[in-house]
Amino acid sequence: MKSSSLARACTVLAVVFLLSYPTVTLAVRGGASAFSMAAAFVSLCAIAVRAATDSPRFDRLDRSVVVTFVALASPLVATLLSEIWYHTFIGNLLDAPSRFLLAIPILLGVRRLRIDALRWADLSFAFGAIASLVILLATPGDLSNRLAGPFLDSIHYGDIALVLGALSALSLNWWRKDPLGMKALKLIGLAAGVYASILTETRGGWAAIPVVALLVYLRGSYRTGARRWLVPLLIVVALVLVGAASSAVRDRIWLVWSDLVQYAHGHKDTSSGVRLQLYEAAFMILRAHLVFGAGPNGFADSMTAFERAGKLSSIAAEYGRGETHNQLLFYAANYGMIGAIAGLALHLVPCVMFVKYMKAPARPVRCAAFMGLTFAVCFLIFGLSVETFDLKMVASFYAAVIGILGGIATSPAAARAGKRAAPSTTLGD
Repeated sequence: MKSSSLARACTVLAVVFLLSYPTVTLAVRGGASAFSMAAAFVSLCAIAVRAATDSPRFDRLDRSVVVTFVALASPLVATLLSEIWYHTFIGNLLDAPSRFLLAIPILLGVRRLRIDALRWADLSFAFGAIASLVILLATPGDLSNRLAGPFLDSIHYGDIALVLGALSALSLNWWRKDPLGMKALKLIGLAAGVYASILTETRGGWAAIPVVALLVYLRGSYRTGARRWLVPLLIVVALVLVGAASSAVRDRIWLVWSDLVQYAHGHKDTSSGVRLQLYEAAFMILRAHLVFGAGPNGFADSMTAFERAGKLSSIAAEYGRGETHNQLLFYAANYGMIGAIAGLALHLVPCVMFVKYMKAPARPVRCAAFMGLTFAVCFLIFGLSVETFDLKMVASFYAAVIGILGGIATSPAAARAGKRAAPSTTLGD
C-alpha cells in the first residue's frame, strides 16, 4: 500500500513538472535547476519503486538512446580530462556540464509514465512562451535599452522565449486533434515567444527561424500540389512582414552587415567584429593545444597575451575574459578536440535519436521527436553566437527538455496510444 501511494505521489509530481517546467524556468530564479534536479530524483525513485513492487520486464533501450546518454556525459568527461591533464581542478567548471546528466533519469522516468500523465505536457510550451512575454513586459527596466528577464540577460532570455514559441506551435494536434481554443492558445504561444525574442533584440537567435521553417517544410505532408509552393511562400512573407513591422529587427539585422563591412576595412571593435576576433583567437589556441586545449579557463587567461601581441584589440580581449561568444569554440579552445567533439555530440547525437523516432508509426511519438529535433537544432544555432551554457540554469533547461521530449518519444505508452488515436495533421507531421 505504501509503495502504491508513493508511486501515485511520484506520478503527481511528474505531472506538475511536465506542465509547469518551462514557465518556472523563466519565472523563478533557480527554478530551472531546482525543478530538474527534483525531477531527476523523483524519476529515480519512481523507477526504483516500480522495480521493487511490480517486477516489470523493462524493455531494452534503443541504441540511439544509450548513445545519447553517452553524449550528454561527454562535456563533463572532456572538462575532467583537461583538468587532469593540466593538474588544475576548478570545481565550478564541472557544475554546468554535470547538469546535462539530469536528462538521463528524467528521460528514463518520463518514458515509464502512463499516457494520462504524459498528455499533461501538451500545453506546457504554450504556457511557457506566453509567460515569457508577460514576464518580459512586467519586468521593470529602461525601455530605451534591450529588455531582459528579471534574472536572465537579454540573449539567453530571448533564445529561450523563441524556442518555447516554436515548440508551442509544433505541439498542435500532438495527442489528438486539438479543439479550436487549444489551437488558438498554441498559436498565441508562438506569437508571444517570437515577440518576446524581438523585444530582447537577440539577433543571434533569429538565425534559427529560417532553419526551423525549413525543418517544418521538409517534414510536412504538404509537399505536393499547390501547397508545395504555398507553404514556403507564406513562411517568406511572414519573415518579411516581421522585419517590415519592427524597426528593431531591421536595425539589428542591418548592423550585422555594417559590422562585417567595417571589419573588412580594419574597424574590428564592433559587436560582430569583436566576436570574429575572439573566434580567430579560439582557432589559434586550438591549433597550439590540439588535444586537451588551453586548459580550464585557458581561453580567458590567454587574452592578455593576445592583446600584447596585437592579435586582439583591447576591447575584444576584455570581452574574451568573460566568454568566447561561441559554445563550440569554448569547448574547443579550453578542452581541445576532445571538448569540440563533446560539444558537437551534445547537440547532434540527440538529433540522431529524435530523427530515428520521427519514423515511428505513432503520431504522438513522431511529434515529440520532431519537437526534440527542433529544440536541439535551435540550441546548436544559439550557441554559434553566445556561450549558451555559461549559465547553469540554461544547461539544466536544455537537459530537462531533452529528457522530457526524449522520454515521450521513446515511451511505450505513447507508442501504444498513438496507434489507437485517429489520424490528424500537425506542423511537424
